[in-house]
Amino acid sequence: MTYTVAQLQAEIARRAPWYQCISFPQHGIATTDNAANAMLDGAWDNKTDHNTIEEAARLRPRPKWDAIGTFLPSVQGLEVLEIGSNCGFFSFEFARRGAKSVTGLDVAPKWLENAEWARAVLGFDNVRFFNCDFMRYDGLPQPAPGLLSNSDWQIPLPDRQFDLVFMSTVLDHLFFPLFAIYKMCRISRRWVVIDVPAADVPADESMARLSVAADQSHHGFTFSPKFLTTYIGRLGIPATDIQTRIYNGGRNVSYIVDVRRFSQGLQGA
Repeated sequence: MTYTVAQLQAEIARRAPWYQCISFPQHGIATTDNAANAMLDGAWDNKTDHNTIEEAARLRPRPKWDAIGTFLPSVQGLEVLEIGSNCGFFSFEFARRGAKSVTGLDVAPKWLENAEWARAVLGFDNVRFFNCDFMRYDGLPQPAPGLLSNSDWQIPLPDRQFDLVFMSTVLDHLFFPLFAIYKMCRISRRWVVIDVPAADVPADESMARLSVAADQSHHGFTFSPKFLTTYIGRLGIPATDIQTRIYNGGRNVSYIVDVRRFSQGLQGA
């Protein structure tokens, strides 16, 4: 369907709230131009010294992209996997940067419906979204939907299926974050990019912390850079192939991992 600006604004409002600010350049508007369409929660992960919490929520994740987009590997001609694609912001940005294809995984139907609608409006035929937990993802054309559960009896570990695997502010909410990193290294042919909050600890401190919401609705892991770089190294990645980019005044960190020399076998115990 071809939309006028007024029709697009009406559809955006009908689909509110939006967790991400998705731009429609041909129409000159975005999903959260009107703050009433945005999920105005505590968007601390996109808070900078130059915006308020409300602005961070309304613009999310543009402030983060403005920072990490300057140091991410080129995706020109690459096959990209995004874990936790939400409304599609990063997937669309990778497509704009020339990715050959982008696959986005998320487990929230609301965000996936909005992502698929936005994809159709933007005309990105090389982007696709699936309702699938990364831990259940098997690389098949129609992956198993939904979250990993106690009824699942195996976790697929497909090898070398994407050139770049990307995850932003997702690792800290997973049940099995360390195993997810291992699977990311297995499924990638070249790059793994993990963007997370940075623990406020001395640089030489190896620390992992778990916090759980009072109502048990969610949890969050926090890792120090020393902890994660040591763990990734233990998986068989040479230290020289692990880049750590700390930004936003030390509040955020991205790990850029070159997996081309990833060891084929775990060593030690």
